Amino acid sequence: MFKKCLGSLLVLSLVAFSIPALAEATPSNLDYAGAVEYRDTVTLSAPFGGNLKDFTLRVGDAVTAGQPLFTLSTTKVYAPFDGTVRGLQANPGDDAAQVAARYGALLYLEPAGKYTVSASTSGAYDSTNTHNANRYVNPGDIVYMQSTEDDARIGTGVVTTVSGRSFTVEVLQSNLDPEDNVDIYKDEALSTGNRLARSARIQQAEATAITAEGSMLRCAVTEGQSVKRGDLLLETVAGALDGLQPVSDTVVSPVDGVLVSLPQTAGSAVTQDEVLATLYAQDALWVTFDVDESDLDAIAIGQNVKVELDALAARDQIAGMVESISYLSSTQNDGAKYTVYVSLEDTANLRSGMSVTVHLR
Repeated sequence: MFKKCLGSLLVLSLVAFSIPALAEATPSNLDYAGAVEYRDTVTLSAPFGGNLKDFTLRVGDAVTAGQPLFTLSTTKVYAPFDGTVRGLQANPGDDAAQVAARYGALLYLEPAGKYTVSASTSGAYDSTNTHNANRYVNPGDIVYMQSTEDDARIGTGVVTTVSGRSFTVEVLQSNLDPEDNVDIYKDEALSTGNRLARSARIQQAEATAITAEGSMLRCAVTEGQSVKRGDLLLETVAGALDGLQPVSDTVVSPVDGVLVSLPQTAGSAVTQDEVLATLYAQDALWVTFDVDESDLDAIAIGQNVKVELDALAARDQIAGMVESISYLSSTQNDGAKYTVYVSLEDTANLRSGMSVTVHLR
């Protein structure tokens, strides 16, 4: 009887001593404290040199794929006068200097009047009563012309150059013929007393060469197009465009993500390929946690886990998988620890820095 009681006591003692060991092996001891982190960054660079226009972005802002983030200033070339586009050789992506070296210009602008007149005040009306005031002319003066062959053919022009008695007129509008000789007057009434010149020869106006520096971003006109003074002709940017491919002056976000750095400020001058911002892609979130070296045998790459958000426990747990385990340790007071990286099936509504509990399965 004594032996049976002793045996029973020994069995109970073994069971009692085994309870802590069983508790240590339960799944609750395979839970680890971790955090949500971004695994890599995306860099946004300037596609060409220029000045950053105003922007309202801040570090920590969420952005969406395709969202405009920055706009770079460009060099815009405008029509210096009314005219017609001729000899257009430039295309988006071209090096402006190379095109000009080959063709003399990016494009030519033919004046709207198409004609010029070279004249001299030696043929002006001789007016002793007014001390020949009608002979004086200045650049910018508006003058009026009439064909010596047909009084019905008239025109209006502007004096462009004056040298002594000689001056040049750019025809602004007319029904004159290319081979006409014209008398030129100071007044629209074509008064004899206001005649500046006689029998001046009309000639074809020279087209003006339009040039620029940098790379062609956009050509706003087409061959043969009529333009008004001040109309946009083309835009260029500093630096070469890769592969002669035109780009937009707006930099957009390539992914859904969060801005983590903004090294530039509005108005800053940036060079081609200079970093404008870095951001984390929203789908590049993962969970990291540290394990003791003694727990390494309990964790394997490819192992499934469940991730619980500590502060938002009401949310469903997120499925994940152990993607890698660092081979470098971080020595702490309680020994060496190794970082484990867990990829997640769903990263929606997660934010970097969130505290989590990782449950090994």
